[in-house]
This record gives sequence, C-alpha cells and structure tokens, in this order.
Amino acid sequence: LNSLFGSSFQTALAAKLRSTLACCIMKVIGWFTVAALGVLVVSLQGCGSSGGSTGGAATTTETTTTTTSKPGPKETTTMTTMSTTANTTGPAACLCVFDIDRTLTGKQGEAGACPGNQELSGVNDTAYGGGTLVLSKVGQSLEGTFCATNGCYVGVVSAGDGSGDKSAERAELVKRLGASGAKLASEEWCGPSSKGEARDTCKGFNVTSPLVVGCVDGTKQYAVRGIMAWIAKTEEVTLKGEDVYHFDDRANNISPFSGFGFNAIEISCAPREKSQSNAIGLGGADPSEIVEIKGVKLCSIEDGVLSALAFV
Repeated sequence: LNSLFGSSFQTALAAKLRSTLACCIMKVIGWFTVAALGVLVVSLQGCGSSGGSTGGAATTTETTTTTTSKPGPKETTTMTTMSTTANTTGPAACLCVFDIDRTLTGKQGEAGACPGNQELSGVNDTAYGGGTLVLSKVGQSLEGTFCATNGCYVGVVSAGDGSGDKSAERAELVKRLGASGAKLASEEWCGPSSKGEARDTCKGFNVTSPLVVGCVDGTKQYAVRGIMAWIAKTEEVTLKGEDVYHFDDRANNISPFSGFGFNAIEISCAPREKSQSNAIGLGGADPSEIVEIKGVKLCSIEDGVLSALAFV
C-alpha cells in the first residue's frame, strides 16, 4: 500500500476506519439504551397505585429527550430520561375517643327512661354505685356516625376503670367499638386503672393502647395525645389535631382541651343526672351528638336545663 498509494493515504484510511467504527459503536449503545428505557417506562406505568390508610396513589411518567452531537458527519446520540410524580389522595385519618360512664353507658336501672338504651342482663357495671350494665345508643353501635363512615380510629379515655381487669363490661365495649367500620387498633387496656381502680393523673402517662382507664378528671387530654403518639408509632399514621375528637358527658373533662388543638364535645346534654347536680349525663351519648365539628363544645343552659351545645 505504501508503494501504490503512499503513507499519507494509509494514515487517512486508518483514521476513517476508526471514525466509522466509533460511530457504529455509539449507534449500538444508543439502541440498547432506548430499548432498556422503554421497558422501564412500561414497568413504571404498571405501578400506578398502592394501598394505605390515606387512600391510593397514582403515578405519572414524564419523558424528556436530549440530543448531543458527536464527532463525525451527521452523527448524533439520543438519551432519554424519565421522572415520576406520586399523587396521593383520600380522606385524612381521624380519631374518635369516648368516655365510658354516661357516654358509652347510661344510668343503671334507668334504661326505660332513656328510649333506645339497652340493658345487658348478667353484665355488671361498677360505676356510680353499680348495677346491671346499660349501653347508650352510641355504646351499642357507632353505625351512622362519622367515626364509622370515615373509618376513624377509635379509643376510650375514662376516669373509671370499666368495671376492672377482664370484666364483661370491657369485653362488651371492645366488641361494640370494633364494629360498624371504625378501627380499634388494639384490644389491650392501659392507664392507671388498667388492672383495677387506681385512678391518677394521665399527664406524663405512657399510653400503650387506645383504651385508657383511670385518668382523673381534667387530665384526659394528655391521654388523647398519648393515643395519637401510639398510633403514629404502631400504625405509622400521623394524625392531625384537627382530626381528633373526644366525647364526654362532663364539662370538666371538655374545657381542659382548649389550647391543645383537638376537638372536644360534651354529650348526654339532656336529660342529666339530677342527683349529681346535672354534672353528669343520664342516658349517655346519642348518635346525633357525635358531630364532626371543630373546636371545644359544652352543653348550654337554657332555663336551668342543660339541653344544647355551645362553644367554649
């Protein structure tokens, strides 16, 4: 070749071969890259939703193409990049917490005075002098309340002990609370009186379940906050204070919620227990009182009778 064309021709030919080979290699790499990314796009499009306590998640795919020039005539390499965006929708998680005595229950021996209440023969209730357990309408079922229809977490914070460890009353309450679509995340009981009457302040108490008993009046807000923390830890669900509701028949367990960022609503507004100077309810909670209203609410007094709701 040197004798026929000279060394300069050989050098030029070698350079051309190297350029052509480089271009072929780049084209092959480009084809494989585009094919692989195409498979990835199909896979991502098949992952459009996932379950969770706050609803499903939709995934969208965005494709961006960039072109870069390579040495040589009309030689280009195309690279494709993608990004995904998750769109999570669904109702916010919520929590409904109930007092026991005269909220989930009514006065013993007075079921007939409160239409819709149910006396459970053979089940003892030790609160306020004792007697056969009477369940209020709400104590029987949460059906029809927003707590059930929204699938809220539910719990109990009570000054009483629910008639003690392993009592039939506690078993009934667990059974009723866990039905109708609401979510009772544990059937274990905790609190100062979990093993029997020993009520104490619940400020600083380590809450280990959504069923808390033995919180002295005026300290229930701390137990509610403890339930929120327990749910965040065990259920991996973070509740907002505005989506947390406590229902109780005593004003001195509602007013202390002011400033905590939770909703607290006094129930069993009428009739009241006259022998207790109207300080407690008589028949317990009615479904119409389980309202999804923000703020702290007390029964109001009209003509000396507690019969309505008013904001604190």
